[in-house]
Formats: sequence, structure tokens, C-alpha cells
Amino acid sequence: MFLTLGLLAIATVLTVVALIYKLKFKYLIDVTRDIPSAPTLPIIGHAHYFVNKPPHVQIQKLNELLEIYGNTMKVWLGTELNVIMGDVQDVEAVLGSMTFIEKAGEYKRLEPWLKEGLLVSGGRKWHKRRKAITPAFHFKILDQFIEVFERESRALVANLERECRLQSNSGFNLYDWINLCTLDTICETAMGVSVHAQTNTDSEYVQAVKTISTVIHKRMFDIIYRFDLTYRFTKLAREEKRALSVLHSFTERIIMQRRAELLRAKENTLTAAADKNPTNGYNATDNDADVGAKRKQAFLDILLHAEIDGKPLSNLDIREEVDTFMFEGHDTTSSAITFFFYNIATYPECQRKCYAEIVDIFGKDTSKPVTYEALNNLTYVELCVKETLRLFPSVPLLGRKVTQECEINGKVLPAGTNIGISPLYLGRQESIFPDANIFKPERFDISNNAKKMNPYAYIPFSAGPRNCIGQRFAMLEVKSIVTNVLRHFEVEFVSDGTEGPTLIAELILRTKDPLMFRLKPRI
Repeated sequence: MFLTLGLLAIATVLTVVALIYKLKFKYLIDVTRDIPSAPTLPIIGHAHYFVNKPPHVQIQKLNELLEIYGNTMKVWLGTELNVIMGDVQDVEAVLGSMTFIEKAGEYKRLEPWLKEGLLVSGGRKWHKRRKAITPAFHFKILDQFIEVFERESRALVANLERECRLQSNSGFNLYDWINLCTLDTICETAMGVSVHAQTNTDSEYVQAVKTISTVIHKRMFDIIYRFDLTYRFTKLAREEKRALSVLHSFTERIIMQRRAELLRAKENTLTAAADKNPTNGYNATDNDADVGAKRKQAFLDILLHAEIDGKPLSNLDIREEVDTFMFEGHDTTSSAITFFFYNIATYPECQRKCYAEIVDIFGKDTSKPVTYEALNNLTYVELCVKETLRLFPSVPLLGRKVTQECEINGKVLPAGTNIGISPLYLGRQESIFPDANIFKPERFDISNNAKKMNPYAYIPFSAGPRNCIGQRFAMLEVKSIVTNVLRHFEVEFVSDGTEGPTLIAELILRTKDPLMFRLKPRI
């Protein structure tokens, strides 16, 4: 009897699975038949290639499958359909269109911190926010940020001087110091306050940033933490809750302080105007009450003056965008700077050219501050940054969501499909970049008739309508920091004997093992 009941239960389960397959998944399989893929296993699809595999193995396997099955291919993770695009024409069709502006589901892991900030929002809200925030990255505003870049990079140099005196032959992890520097920089430019990360690594805010970064990575790439139902009972969930409380409270406190300053400034302006001309009256404007008049404007100050549909942004609106700016401008920049030093240390002639250009523009007086104009004249340094971002893009994978069935270059994508686009894979294609694994900054030198490429082949800052709004900010920050470091030190990479770093394509590109450096003070 029990045997009969068991067989009946198995038969029922199989029937239900077959029915679900017929009603839903058979259609998905049929319409995407022209998109190549590796052989799948029943129910789990291609999950066996990626689930519970180390991150560096996952990226190696994905690149291997793309090489075998074509630049655009399907990846089934259980019943979830993903289309990975490495064909430039397909990439252009997606990133260059307003049809695909919705972010993939994985970005929801960022919502507890960023809520509906510019990175994760979509539709009408994203469009209006983007339009309101764009003026914050005007060159006149960026010019004001140079002083912050200069001050914090000088603090980094001071820390490296101490590290230099203590370093052993095995070198030290330069990334840790760079990461603290970029955290201080982004806090000052975003909120106008310093958290002194470079001098107080144990501060509550610094630790909260580290915690939330760990949470996001684990929730995206560790199967144990992916499911909300079970995640909420984990220790990591409790740590996330505490970290979010610190981060949100800090940002909200600064917003309220700035609003109070703004109101006081308006009241003072009205009082002064009334005292000066009590009969005519006076209408204060935002410019009159600019809280940045007595100090450099921060991103927050600009948001306090911004309007959408004639209405000012709420405190929550502002917090979402400030936190988004904090997130996007921290680890990404640290990654770019670290890989820059790796490249120029591995190719010493490139480092010599960078230093020669820096001396040519700034002279040998290391106390001379960097300026907006001077940074824009660092053409060879910028070529090295661009080439670094080709080989090691800070964001190795971009994601979009198909909201309604469509066709791209003859391929049908059903509604609900996740699209993955890898700047890392695109940047390593020999057909686009000859000698793709070799560091050649000159390939981006348009003065030497560099080969014109499709703008969607090189996308470290994404491309199209949802490209990175802060890319000029990022380039200036990177150039400021590397300039001040190279003015004081020659950078040497301590090789572990392997051919190159083993990459981990998490949310931000990292290496499996730390990149170790030695610094030699310049005389």
C-alpha cells in the first residue's frame, strides 16, 4: 500500500512538472531556439556550472561558454532565462535603446541601502531623476571637487610614506589604503563632511560601509543568502540591519543639518535685504541662499536646490541619491586605481611615461596642487586609465530586464528575460582589440589615428541613456590620486609567479588574492 501511495505521489509530481513545463517553459524554449546555449540538465538548466563554485571559477566558465557557443548565448538558471550578450551589435541594440532601461532583478539586492536611487530606479522616475541630477556633474561643479581630491590624495601619500618605511620584500596590499582614500573623497564630495576613514578606520560609519559591501556581494553570489525567506534569520541579515541603520541615520542627519543651514541663510538674506531697503521688499532665490557660498558645494547641496515637476526633492529622495553616489563612487574607483598601478608596474615603460608627463605639467615641486586644467592636460595618464578600464572594468557585468517580448537582430527575447552584458568580455575580444591581453595605452590615442571602434565595444561606464552619470567625476578623481602617488613613489608589483591576477567578477571586479606592491620613494 505504501509503495502504491509513493508511486502515486511521484506520478503526481511528475504530472505537475510536465504541466508547468507545457504551459510556461515550453514557449520560452521554443521562441529562443535560435539563441545558442550549452547543453542543459533537467530543471536546473546550466546552474551546475555556477552554483556553489568559487567566483573566479564562475567567470572562467562563463567566458569559456561564450567562446564555445557564440558571443550571445542563453544561460538557464533553473527556470530563469538569461541571455548573455558579447556581440557588439546586440549590445548596441540594448544599451542604445530606451526600451531596455529597466535593471535586471539582481539589482534589487541594492535596494535596502539605495532604495529607488538613480542606479536601480526605472521608468518615469529614473528619467526625471536623471534630468534633475545631471547639472551636478557640470564642469564648474567638478572643478570645486578637485580640492577634495587633492587633500585626500595627500592624506593617502602620508599613509603610504609610513607604510613604505615598514614594507617587507613581500610588499603590502595597496588596495586597502586606496579604498579608505576613496571613501573619504566620496563622503566629502557627496555630503560635504569627512568621516576621516584614512585616520580612523574603526569609525562606525567606515565599518558600516564595509559590512554593507560584504552583504551585497554575498546576497548576489552566495546561494545560502539569496532567498529572502531564509536570509532574514541569518547573522548576516542582523549585521545588515545594524549597518543600514548607521548609514541611513548618518545621511539623514546631514540632510537635516543642511536644510537647517539653508533656512537660516534665507532668513539672514531676507533680514539683511529688509534692513537695507525696508520699503521695497525682497524675494530670496535659491542662489541667494546658497549654502555653498561660504564653502565648497557638495552633491547634497545641489540636490537640496533641485526640483522635479516644480517641487523640491524630499529628504528620502535626496538620501536615495546621496547613498547611490556613495555606492557608485567608492569601490569602483578603488578598483580602477589599484588595477592602474598594477598595469604601470607591470609595464615600467608606461610608468616612466606617466611620470615624465606629470613632471612636465607640474614640475618636480611635489607640493604644487593639482588643478582641473592640469588634470585635463594629463593625456598619457588618461590613456593608461582608459586601457586599464578596458582590461579591468570596475563593473564587470551590466544587467537589463526585458519587460515585453521583443526581437534583437533576429533573436526573440521573451518578457522577463534577464540580459547580461560583460564589459570585461568585450574588452578582451581579439576581433575588437588586437593583442587584447596586452596593456597598450596608445590604442586609445586618437592623435595617432587610433582605430575607430564601435562606441558600444568599450563600455567601462556603460553606454547609451543609462551610461554612468559620474564618469567625468571618476576620471578626475583617479587622475588626481595616481598623480600625487606617482609624484612621490615609483610603484613595483610583487609577483607571485602566476601569469596574471585571477579575477573575481562580483559586483565590482576584484582579484582572488590581493595585489601586492612595493613603493620606492622618488628622490
